Amino acid sequence: MRQVVTVSNTVTVRSAHLFSENLLDLFSAEQDVDLDLSELVEVDLAFVEIVYSAREQWARAGRDLRLAQPAEGAVAALLGRAGFLTNLTPRDLEFWFHGELPQ
Repeated sequence: MRQVVTVSNTVTVRSAHLFSENLLDLFSAEQDVDLDLSELVEVDLAFVEIVYSAREQWARAGRDLRLAQPAEGAVAALLGRAGFLTNLTPRDLEFWFHGELPQ
């Protein structure tokens, strides 16, 4: 079963534990998950680290974690500032941008 989860408007180091706990609960429920980032406006590297870790955890369990829509706004800007957009693997390009880098 696939579940869409709307991420809160802020995921920073101060609130990362809440986001992480939510993902752990979903993982325990054995759900495939689409993360809806449409409300996310404040984000830092804690978000990216948690998402990378969760993707690996889901993949090892044979399940799927993906974004409901391509990353944009604050998330895309953070990925760019942090250097994640240079030498993207095809897997990362598909995950973050559904196969197409934003212009």
